[in-house]
Amino acid sequence: MEKLSVLGIRVDNLELEEIGRVTLRLISEKKPSIYISLGSLTVMLAKKDAAYKNIIESAELVICDGFGVKAAIRLLTGKKLPRLTGVELVSFFAGLAEKKGCRIFLLGASEAVIKEAKNQLERSFPALIICGYSNGYSDIIITNEVKKKIKEAAPDILLAGLGQPRQEKWLSENSRELGVPVSLGVGGSFDVISGKIKRAPLFFQKLGLEWLFRMLLEPRRIKRNFVLLKYLMLIIKDKITGGK
Repeated sequence: MEKLSVLGIRVDNLELEEIGRVTLRLISEKKPSIYISLGSLTVMLAKKDAAYKNIIESAELVICDGFGVKAAIRLLTGKKLPRLTGVELVSFFAGLAEKKGCRIFLLGASEAVIKEAKNQLERSFPALIICGYSNGYSDIIITNEVKKKIKEAAPDILLAGLGQPRQEKWLSENSRELGVPVSLGVGGSFDVISGKIKRAPLFFQKLGLEWLFRMLLEPRRIKRNFVLLKYLMLIIKDKITGGK
């Protein structure tokens, strides 16, 4: 695994096969670990938040989940970085868990959304063991209730859709207590899997314009896209100055 960086924030050069190997090793070792899914907005959040940056630096794996990160690495280093969106990672881990008999716990979104996401995953992966689920609303994640539920379920993989940086900070604070070998924040993936939010058509996906499709569906996201513009300007500056 090669460790790279975007604007000083770590990202790993990883193929799915290596993610699978590391995941199965951690499960066999029963070692609590966190994976980070890194997109352009994650980079910008980490640049402003030293504690968040430290969580990323200390993660077991940092997976590229954004066209902006992939394009920046290509521009700055000439290297091709595999990109795996949150939705694709959920499907990958579900498939891996089904094949190897591992247990998955789903955390996040509303009660209706997380239930439907669970149903959809079980339809797609009939032998998948989803050992539990819990919504991410109300005060549930700042109480002991959800932690007790996860510990009793004893999952091998915990997928948390609580939004960034909330999900990574919560996992970092509770990973050791929960004892889950592999924990990963998946953002709004459950909304897409459940069908609540439509995923961008393949045309938008291939061009890295999923952010534009989401903005058209949800105009309130326009503020987030100003951050993406700032990110782009910083990448161009980094290229011109050689990182100085």
